[in-house]
Amino acid sequence: MSAAVKSLGVLAANVHVLDPVERIPMVLLAGEPVTDPAVAEQITNPRCWEGEQPPSHDAAPDKPSARKAKPA
Repeated sequence: MSAAVKSLGVLAANVHVLDPVERIPMVLLAGEPVTDPAVAEQITNPRCWEGEQPPSHDAAPDKPSARKAKPA
């Protein structure tokens, strides 16, 4: 028996993201519910979400960006 997984939001458009574990490209289709916060975090365009409301990331603490600043 599997536990119920809460959807973070439903997609209004097809999106290309990276699998958070295997780091391989994957395509999520419009109408699909997104349940993984690591995947939802990659979808930054609000128009990709139904109702243009991206899921809130309040549950996860803010972490600094792993990107390094480019030298001038």
